[in-house]
Amino acid sequence: MKQQIARTIVRSRMLWMLLLLLAVMSAFTVGKTTVNYDLTAYLAEDTDTKRGLRLMDGEFEPVSSMSVVLVDASASDVAARTSAIAGLPGVTSALHDPDTDVRQRDGHSYSLISVIMPEQQEEAVLDTVEEMLADTPHLISGSASDNRTLRESIVREMPLVMVVSCVIVFAILLLMTRSFLEPVLFFLIIAVSILINMGTNWIFPSISFITFAVTAILQLALAMDYSIMLLNAFDRHRQSGSPAPEAMEQALASSFMPIVSSALTTVAGMLALVFMRFTIGFDIGIVLAKGILISMLTVFLFMPGVLVLSAPLLDKTAHRPLALSGKGLVGLSARLRGAVPVLLILLILFGAAMQGSNVYTYTIRDMSEDARQVSSLFGQSNQVALIFPRDDTDEGLDRQRQMLADMRAVTAHGQPVVQDILSMVTTGEAAIAYYDAAGAAALLGRDEAQVQRLFALLNIETPIRGDALLEKLSLSLGSISFLLPGGAMDQLRQAQTLLDTADAAFNGPHYSRALLSLDMTFSDPEAHSVIVGIKEILNQYHGQDAALAGMLAAMDDIATSFSGDMRRVSLITIGLVFLIILLSFRSLAVPALLVCVIQGAIWINMCFSNWYDGSIFFMCYLICMALQMGATIDYGILLTSHYRALRLRLDKKEAAVQAVGLSLQTILTSGSALIVAGFSVGIVSSVFYISSIGTMLGRGAIVSVVLVLFLLPALLQALDRWIVPKK
Repeated sequence: MKQQIARTIVRSRMLWMLLLLLAVMSAFTVGKTTVNYDLTAYLAEDTDTKRGLRLMDGEFEPVSSMSVVLVDASASDVAARTSAIAGLPGVTSALHDPDTDVRQRDGHSYSLISVIMPEQQEEAVLDTVEEMLADTPHLISGSASDNRTLRESIVREMPLVMVVSCVIVFAILLLMTRSFLEPVLFFLIIAVSILINMGTNWIFPSISFITFAVTAILQLALAMDYSIMLLNAFDRHRQSGSPAPEAMEQALASSFMPIVSSALTTVAGMLALVFMRFTIGFDIGIVLAKGILISMLTVFLFMPGVLVLSAPLLDKTAHRPLALSGKGLVGLSARLRGAVPVLLILLILFGAAMQGSNVYTYTIRDMSEDARQVSSLFGQSNQVALIFPRDDTDEGLDRQRQMLADMRAVTAHGQPVVQDILSMVTTGEAAIAYYDAAGAAALLGRDEAQVQRLFALLNIETPIRGDALLEKLSLSLGSISFLLPGGAMDQLRQAQTLLDTADAAFNGPHYSRALLSLDMTFSDPEAHSVIVGIKEILNQYHGQDAALAGMLAAMDDIATSFSGDMRRVSLITIGLVFLIILLSFRSLAVPALLVCVIQGAIWINMCFSNWYDGSIFFMCYLICMALQMGATIDYGILLTSHYRALRLRLDKKEAAVQAVGLSLQTILTSGSALIVAGFSVGIVSSVFYISSIGTMLGRGAIVSVVLVLFLLPALLQALDRWIVPKK
């Protein structure tokens, strides 16, 4: 059956021509994929932050903040710039306090302007502000500039990562393969699969920027195994004297199960991410799993035709590959009398014991140069939105004032953490304050006697709240206009505009909101206790109807769900990989041994990463754990398969030596590709999310290769009676 299918594939040029056409079409659809830079979009629906975001979306226009710092500007220039920014289309407010928003450092003065705008306007406002300040020394930080820097970094750096990786992998392939043409064919096959995968991502509503950045390079590293397996099988059958078409048919038939098993273990690791509550795992898992399956199909359906057609050129460009027998590795272990395996086992146990002390971070640790300077000058400002039931009564507004006063008492590291509060009772206080005749006179720009006559005409006998006064004035405008001549009408309109602006910013149909600016980084160890304290105060005044929103609150929700995600992803990855190996080898001992070896490599990797970096980015842990288990266990599968086959005619020691020799080239080639790809991402990328994933994956691949080559042969010999099927 397999032979017949292989014959059909080799003789049908339509299949590989169809894939080539699909790759060309995909090249034009890559740009249609929507890339999402908002991590809060992937929060579970039942988290507090997600509920808060739903309320915000239903009740308010989403807002964004931006800090503009003018360098060495005069007080009058700062005031003029603040006024100009406040008047820009889309800007909700631009505020500068000359008493608190000015810093002196190293002979320079820095003046802060805090800008609030609707979220959908942030790009346009950023462009306009940068254009306005083109001739003025300034700094800008905020989500709009952060997202722009992130996009520019990914667009600039990822092609460089791919080029660096491809050059190094190409050099490795030249050493390991038998023809100068083979590396070119490798990259042709991989390029087709990567293009198809990236070009078909448009079927999703969007993919995360992390997925967009790492998919191509990881697909290059992970899927190379399949091409190597088929090419090695093709070479073996050609060397036995078979013509190219027949050699490929035999190679396809003999490589089918190893390639499928290898692909399925990798897919299993990716699909485990789908079960994370933080649904970016679903995003990354589905796209990478799709990429692995596309790579497998490309190797089965496209590569045979390419190799058969290129067979004459492969012969003409043949060279002697690097000779790797594996005897040196096994011989070294033998001379050390088992010291290396024992040392590696102790290292695994140490890594397992240290897992409980790992420190995890949940968002970016580095900032742009502008953001770092602004943070060092004025403190770190992270915005948290409070959403609570609307109550415009005096009692409701007093309750809001008291709640926000309690919020100002929240501390971190012994210091108040709330820098600023924007709300109806702070920013909009003038619209809801109570006015007697004297106060109303100041508001309207009239003398007190004139306003007293106005109050008498409107039957106002006691101080009246600003919004009620404005409503009465608006309704009676025709009959009282003689008392409000000239500039007073302008004052009235300005007061009404203030009320409308504050009402739109802080009041929705059913809910009100307040915006807290916290002097705290996302990774601050006291961030969780601060968020818990804010939630407790909010719930104390408004019960479970209230909610929080903002990146700091979102990171706290992610941190809360991480431990569950970690256990879930680990168990599902191990379970699926175990099942696939069990079905392939029909032995309980083999999957148990291989899973333990690679899990040991994961523990060592995570322990070292925590010690070296000081902390581990949570997504890095989950992605690399799934990838390392799903991808590098293939090395163990390959070596174990050779060992079991050789044990039918050789003793344990010689079978181990030859198994390492037969596996070494494939393991080192594939492992080197994964190592190079990982460290290329880690070194080149300036984006913390992405570089940390690459660095940890590169380290993990090194550890897995070392354990498979130095520890696994010893364990196979020690557990021989359970590993090798009885005759």
